[in-house]
Amino acid sequence: MKSANGYQASAHSDCQVLVVGAGPTGLVLAAELLARGIATRIVDKSDGVVLETRAGGIHARTLEVFDLMGLSEQFLERGQVVRRFRFYSDGKSLLNLDLSRSGSRFGFMLDIPQHETETLLRARIAALGGRVEQGVELLTFDQDEAGVTATVQRRGSEAHTITADFLVGCDGAHSRVRQELGLAFQGHPYPQDWLLADVRLSWDRPEDEVHAFFRSDGQPLICFPMRQHVWRLVLPYAGDRDRRPPTLEEIQQLVDLRAPERVTVSDPTWLATFRCHRRSTNAYRRGRVLLAGDAVHIHSPAGGQGMNTGIMDAHNLAWKLTLVASDRAAEWLLDTYGEERGPVAAQVLALTHMLVRFGTMSHPLKCGLRDTILPAASRLPAVQRRAARRMSQVQVAYPASRLTRPDGAWGGPRPGDRAPDTLVAGCAGRARLYEVLRSGRHVLLVSGSDPAGISESPALRPYRDVLVVVGGDFAGRRLTLRGRPGPVHLIRPDGYIAARGRLDEMAAVLDYLRQLFGTADLGKPHRIESSVDAGPEPAAVA
Repeated sequence: MKSANGYQASAHSDCQVLVVGAGPTGLVLAAELLARGIATRIVDKSDGVVLETRAGGIHARTLEVFDLMGLSEQFLERGQVVRRFRFYSDGKSLLNLDLSRSGSRFGFMLDIPQHETETLLRARIAALGGRVEQGVELLTFDQDEAGVTATVQRRGSEAHTITADFLVGCDGAHSRVRQELGLAFQGHPYPQDWLLADVRLSWDRPEDEVHAFFRSDGQPLICFPMRQHVWRLVLPYAGDRDRRPPTLEEIQQLVDLRAPERVTVSDPTWLATFRCHRRSTNAYRRGRVLLAGDAVHIHSPAGGQGMNTGIMDAHNLAWKLTLVASDRAAEWLLDTYGEERGPVAAQVLALTHMLVRFGTMSHPLKCGLRDTILPAASRLPAVQRRAARRMSQVQVAYPASRLTRPDGAWGGPRPGDRAPDTLVAGCAGRARLYEVLRSGRHVLLVSGSDPAGISESPALRPYRDVLVVVGGDFAGRRLTLRGRPGPVHLIRPDGYIAARGRLDEMAAVLDYLRQLFGTADLGKPHRIESSVDAGPEPAAVA
């Protein structure tokens, strides 16, 4: 018999969700599902945590995601804070981007080796009672309206099957899940190989800044600071090497050529060759099978966007998959995952491609225009704010999503925008909004009224299990006159504003809740009577 969302019950499945791939994307998805009570299995064909540093830059919005997961402090303890991006052209300053202008309380990028990121996420999974099944490779799968049957093989053992309600491919650029779905991975490779080196440098440039040196011959050098005085060097367009890793001597020769001053390179911990691609697929979901992270989009490491985009994919999907897998929302909710994340991936691909083009220009006229326009534009505060927000992914928004209730009103944050963190008050006392969102439920933020009384109102009573009502606002001050109803904001579990209104006009908020949770019309739902609390409002913190 089918359930209310169109799927059959999962009484005979081994798990509700099977996650394939245990990189940062898969680990975040699995951790969030387990935290919401979803029976989740994670299989990965590798032997364990990556030994190389690999992806290292964690931007502000991803740190906010980790804050929503209760993990941000652990990451901050292990990472190197990067406060600025500095670009140079033939040794002259081109751009000085201050990341504190992003609008997040995490006004910086955090450089941390990928193996430490994975270690922290695996510890979270273990604390939730889950584990990563290592050395288990997905061979194939079949799906129907009852679920997914995946054929997997543990190294040295015979193949066996795992049945699941849903399967999510977080298995990287060479995704077996994507291949089994028959989806094209459209795009192109960048010419020549790129080199990477984690080394020490004999210079005194600030270790809380990224330094990107552009040259008129189109041969750049990008230097990311890591902890313990280690720098990650990225050297694009280093010839065709047939995957042969560089020697320290080769890295020194290239640094001598590309750096604006004499710098000695020493103490390598990782030397690698890789080929960059710019590719994506046009589908995030096929029935009960979904894709996330590098399995659905890849691009150059310019700007440190890749891992961040995958983690945000996982965080967007997790709350939606939780509701559908637990039969609390209909399957159309899963379609909003690709509808929201697809445009974000396109923007990231465009940004990283633009940064590559900026750094590898060699045409004299184009270089001259870049070196004239960019410094002048970057001095404008509005340009700095916009660039910092885009680089930090704080600007990511879903205004066109079918989950968003636009209202046409002025002022922000608006429906579809990321909700800034702010102090709120509820039955458990004062807390930050992001701490309240850790429950995995929607949050209704009300200004100037008693949250407890509002949560028990007839219009909201059907949603008491999926909604937390708290007092506060995003302005850090009273937004209404005494005696008048205050504004309300409905915030999704991933920290985005779904709808807003006033206590005497809740149509948008209640329409969203009905659409998502299917509660019947309760007669006269658009107004909530409340007394205005004359006490002090909590202050905004971000």
